[in-house]
Amino acid sequence: MPTFTTTEHHRFHRRAPPRYLIRGQRKILFFFLKCVIMVFVMSLFLFFLGFAAVVLLHYLFVSNTFDRRCSRLFHPTTAADDEDVFIQANSAHLPYVAYKAMDFPRMSDCAICLDSFLEGDECRNIPVCKHLFHAKCLDRWIRKMPTCPFCRTRADLDYVGLSGRE
Repeated sequence: MPTFTTTEHHRFHRRAPPRYLIRGQRKILFFFLKCVIMVFVMSLFLFFLGFAAVVLLHYLFVSNTFDRRCSRLFHPTTAADDEDVFIQANSAHLPYVAYKAMDFPRMSDCAICLDSFLEGDECRNIPVCKHLFHAKCLDRWIRKMPTCPFCRTRADLDYVGLSGRE
């Protein structure tokens, strides 16, 4: 059997490090692993938070929601004020007509509210297509969409030669 000298013996039989060093290395390794996982989780959270912020800002600016809210804050008006201003501005363009069955034999119902015209009802006549509607119904309609509700012809509000109330 071969005999080894002390230097050869140490070469083949290395001493294992003490257990407290192994435990300390494991604790450090787990600590770094926890830090890496935490950094990954935080970066995912911040990424999705940033994405949500970009989507929200896009919605606010592109859909003009922000502008509408700001205009309401700095220029508050009531719906009645808006309606009065609109009616005064366009009364010369869309004439009032007192409904008479003999003047309008083919028109008996308002195409907006589907209610029948009564003798003497205050109505409005669209100058381009000559369709007749209740004045209040047409005022609300024209504010939303400047076309005839019946035939979709553009209601030319700059029509010259029309008088106000008849």
